[in-house]
Amino acid sequence: MKKNIYCLLIFFVLILSCSTTVFNKENNTARNIVASYIEFRNQQKVINPKTNIIIIGAQSDNAKNGNYWIDLCFVNPALLMDFKYSKVYEVNGYKLIISEDLDKSYLLEKTFKEIPYENLNLAKMAITYNTTNWHITLNSKNEVVEILPQEKSKEIKNILEKKGVKFSKNYTD
Repeated sequence: MKKNIYCLLIFFVLILSCSTTVFNKENNTARNIVASYIEFRNQQKVINPKTNIIIIGAQSDNAKNGNYWIDLCFVNPALLMDFKYSKVYEVNGYKLIISEDLDKSYLLEKTFKEIPYENLNLAKMAITYNTTNWHITLNSKNEVVEILPQEKSKEIKNILEKKGVKFSKNYTD
């Protein structure tokens, strides 16, 4: 009887350690994508961390089994209105908020360092503006299967590879 209890205890410890490993890989992938995005945007023109924040979210890709996409962009909070978030994070000196409207955004919650909450919805009226965002589709193994915008995909892929982000064997340039 005692032997069975010990075996059961070891089994639960192994399951917990395996699930933690998978969770940490998800975090590293998202963290590396954000760091790559910051590097990419700052190569074009330095984005001021005092006047811009990063918004990010993750959503199931219904067209592909187990895949999900991550969308992220810089935005000036003076243009942000009614964006649903409950926590503020910091990454590489930038404030970051996670969209609560997307079904896979919970995967990102423990990825970044949380800082004190502040209201970043500072727009007085809705404004339409153009952003330079990345749309990265990942499979269930957290490997990149698609990069948008397509015209920048080779440049984005090079930056992501330098950060250690893995690409699916089905990925095509």
